[in-house]
Amino acid sequence: MPTLSLASPQIAADVEVLCRRLPDLRLLHGQRLLLSGGTGFFGRWLLATLDGLRRDGIEVAVTVISRDPGRFLADEPHYRGAGWLDWCAGDMRGVDLGGRPFDLLLHAGTDTSAAAHRDLLTVYDSILQGTRNLLDAAVAGSVRRVLLVGSGAQYGRQPDDVARISEQAGFACASESADSAYGEAKRAAETLGALYARRHGFAMTHARCFAFAGPGLPMDGHFAIGNFIRDALQGQPIRLNSRGEALRSYLYGADLAGWLLTLLLRGVPGEAYNVGSDAALSVADLAHRVAALLAPDLPVRIAEAGEAGLRSRYIPAIDKARGLGLDVWTGLDQAILSTAQWWREAQPDRSRA
Repeated sequence: MPTLSLASPQIAADVEVLCRRLPDLRLLHGQRLLLSGGTGFFGRWLLATLDGLRRDGIEVAVTVISRDPGRFLADEPHYRGAGWLDWCAGDMRGVDLGGRPFDLLLHAGTDTSAAAHRDLLTVYDSILQGTRNLLDAAVAGSVRRVLLVGSGAQYGRQPDDVARISEQAGFACASESADSAYGEAKRAAETLGALYARRHGFAMTHARCFAFAGPGLPMDGHFAIGNFIRDALQGQPIRLNSRGEALRSYLYGADLAGWLLTLLLRGVPGEAYNVGSDAALSVADLAHRVAALLAPDLPVRIAEAGEAGLRSRYIPAIDKARGLGLDVWTGLDQAILSTAQWWREAQPDRSRA
């Protein structure tokens, strides 16, 4: 896998543009940040952005919780010896931070892999226990501001007649279904955060994240856009196991990092913000778009089986985020091209480019 750090000219260019676009990120100067989920897709973009800010003279100290810091540093040697990073090895459910002081907590740690979600009870327990343990660390460390990273899955099934789902929507997961474990746990984590904020007086903001694209996105997971890009780069037909009628939207990884850091610094306490793009397209249209951009000669094979039913939607309204100066700055075509370019660095012999 290629590096997702400033050692990559592509990542460095993305981060440079982002930091110029969001001058308020300079508010991180002199802050001590506790970050969970620092080695996944979200975390790698956040670390690259924080590194870019430091290059611009923004002094921020970051403690990263990771189950295996050594493995991450083997994959990302750029961060070896980085004095601004303090690695805390352990599972977020039980890691002991020893009462160390922090100013900010950005809790983005959740395993979203397909393998993890085969054990839904563990997923549920991990989200709630991890959140509570880190909120206890926030109390002990006298944290002033917290961003809890949740999911659009908290809304449950988006009604067919709702084009974009707002933060004020009264929809929720089907709590009687075991398949709601992830979304229900994220909902409960929000309530837990609200209870801690009320009792201990820190500013608590919530992010509800939808779907994303960009360097670092797994090409062999349950993310359709990643699988389509993989197929195109490997010269294979792009296959859909469905009729491709579901509607989705995608926010680029660099934009995501800027959104999360802005919400941490400037989000209204007690409020939730959707994080994602509001530009909807069908999964079938996405497959054709990937093919047209990366491999126009490849066929797109869409499953014909199954009856047409209500169209699945997963599209956020993002007016609240736009009120903070945030937007979808990177278009989908550029996100696809950038993701493919990044993966070509790792698999030049398998690329069609």
